[in-house]
Amino acid sequence: MKFKIIWKSSRAVCIELVEEGIVYTDSYTVFIDGEPMLTSDRVVQSIYGLKPDTEYRLTLSRGDQTSEETTFQTEPEFVTLNVRDFGARGDDVHNDTLAIQAAILSCPPHSRVYVPEGIYKVSSLFMKSGIIFELGKGAVLSAYTDRSYFPILPGLIQSYDEASEYNLASWEGNPLDSFASIITGIGVSDVTICGEGSIEGNATYENWWEGEGRKKTGGAFRPRSIFLNRCKDVTIQGISIKNSPAWTVHPYFSENIRILDIALNNPKVSPNTDGIDPESVKNLEIVGVHFSLGDDCIAIKSGKRYMGHTYVTPSENIEIRQCHMKYGHGHMDFKEIFETLDEISYTGAVAVEALSKPDARTAGSESVRFLEKYVH
Repeated sequence: MKFKIIWKSSRAVCIELVEEGIVYTDSYTVFIDGEPMLTSDRVVQSIYGLKPDTEYRLTLSRGDQTSEETTFQTEPEFVTLNVRDFGARGDDVHNDTLAIQAAILSCPPHSRVYVPEGIYKVSSLFMKSGIIFELGKGAVLSAYTDRSYFPILPGLIQSYDEASEYNLASWEGNPLDSFASIITGIGVSDVTICGEGSIEGNATYENWWEGEGRKKTGGAFRPRSIFLNRCKDVTIQGISIKNSPAWTVHPYFSENIRILDIALNNPKVSPNTDGIDPESVKNLEIVGVHFSLGDDCIAIKSGKRYMGHTYVTPSENIEIRQCHMKYGHGHMDFKEIFETLDEISYTGAVAVEALSKPDARTAGSESVRFLEKYVH
């Protein structure tokens, strides 16, 4: 058995088995320092419950097979800020947005904001550079659906000298006013959003999806679950997201983004609930992601006419592997492409059930290398 460590933090590590099939494999046991930690049948697997700045020995075992031992050291961590200490209650009643936001803004570099078990009612949370934002096991960020609770991000703001502009928001390839997303990053770097917890968007046809959700209502278009605008070095790992108001994860004009071992679940009939929509993004890695959605699993974009002509920023260097695509309109589509695409590889992805559009399509598909694609 062979594996490699593809990511580690101060509290967790993520491994990927080598030459063990697509998405799933025969069951194996993970040992840390000789003690069994968990049993899994997944090629990409996260391991939690570790301590900062600590050396560990990791092995895998299956029957009479045992991997070589790998030694690794978790990342250092300065402090952990528990959101409960900032007044968050996690009782599914009180609005915990300000308490959690206070913890984020107070967090020093190389430190962690920790959300323990509980249901935390929130609207929009804004990330800060240099921190880990961790949702612990059993922690749920449960989003409001009342538009009045969400700030609006203007699409374009003209500069004082009228020579340039500031682009804060986007809707389907155009710089249009949108509600801030449940997790929003604007110009941040070195951020990790991770853990065993989840984000519950609470979207239904009685709120965000009403009338297919395509109209500008309440002064803005729908929020995403996670929106990263002009961010660098961001990792999203481990968490689950469901019932997203619109696109689930939307990296936008961002670089060096990693999305690892997360689960995205929206109803098959939900409108515009794409899984991951990289738009004018450079250096993106999507590994071990579970998709079950009401629209495209992955839709790669580079803006419609105005954004493409003004900013001329293609999506490039994107790698997708070991992803389980259960339901969706297509496993990978290309939409809203004014600019070209470059260096996109698609490796070891599996689609089960019937995808309505199971192949990559439209402009730019000549830049995609399909390596070991399996559709059931």
